[in-house]
Amino acid sequence: MPPREGIRRHVNTLCQQTRRQQISDRNLGLLEAMPKAFPSAYHGWCLQHLKNNFRDKLKGMENGFKEYLIRKLGDCAYEPTMAGFHALLEELKSEGKQRAYNFLPGLEPEHWANAYFRGQRYGEMTSNAAESFNNWIKEARNLPITKLVDTIRNQIMCQMSERRDIANKWNGIICPIQDSFNSSRSWNVSKANDDVFEVHSFPSVTVDVGRCVCSYYQWQVNGFPCEHVVAAIQRSAYNLNDCVEKYFHVENYREAYATAIFPIPSVEKPDFCSSDFIKLPPIVKRPAGRPRKSRIPSRGEKVS
Repeated sequence: MPPREGIRRHVNTLCQQTRRQQISDRNLGLLEAMPKAFPSAYHGWCLQHLKNNFRDKLKGMENGFKEYLIRKLGDCAYEPTMAGFHALLEELKSEGKQRAYNFLPGLEPEHWANAYFRGQRYGEMTSNAAESFNNWIKEARNLPITKLVDTIRNQIMCQMSERRDIANKWNGIICPIQDSFNSSRSWNVSKANDDVFEVHSFPSVTVDVGRCVCSYYQWQVNGFPCEHVVAAIQRSAYNLNDCVEKYFHVENYREAYATAIFPIPSVEKPDFCSSDFIKLPPIVKRPAGRPRKSRIPSRGEKVS
């Protein structure tokens, strides 16, 4: 099996097992390629790119109101319930009027709204990881192709080694991320049975620890207990660590960086034989002007 095909099948298996998403902008090539390359993955659209696209549609509008509408689009994306999503969407249409009506058609909510997304987003709403990686390899991008590949290989090799060393020092079960475990909120909690609790916040929230369900819906969306769930678990016999998706467990983090990338030492070139077939590079005419360095814009994005 070719290495690329093997990697693709491995990613598809992981996506199917974890209901993982692939996040990207709405570039037309990606929209066509994603279902073919990763049929088991759920395709999420980057919220930041959507906001930028919407901002372009609102040019000429007063800045304060424009940013208000853009935040409203973000509220629609983060809203976990279908009823809440449609209520916010109607508000956006009402306040954004024709410009909002012109932008929203064709934006299938299953790709960008938490209320309709079928996979597990783990709180990731943007393609920041890809943008960070592009910035991380910025200096290598102008190198010749062989040097570019080797430079990126060395960067990833060092990064994986550093993260592997850090993870090996962690003694807990959950990765040390920003969470609600040590929240200072103190809500009253009423117990219905061993699994179901009512958290008297505003509004009151029902938590079913046994089914991993919270009426606030953030637990289901992010895979990580919200403050209401933490308050309920503290009154139950459940272990808080068992109520967190495996995605956030230290063992999974360590497994992600368990495989090392090894150095590729320089070796002498093989002896040249004149009878060997030599494939010459294609003859191309260099286009006028400087080589392109700017990235390809996403769908609907205008680069000034």
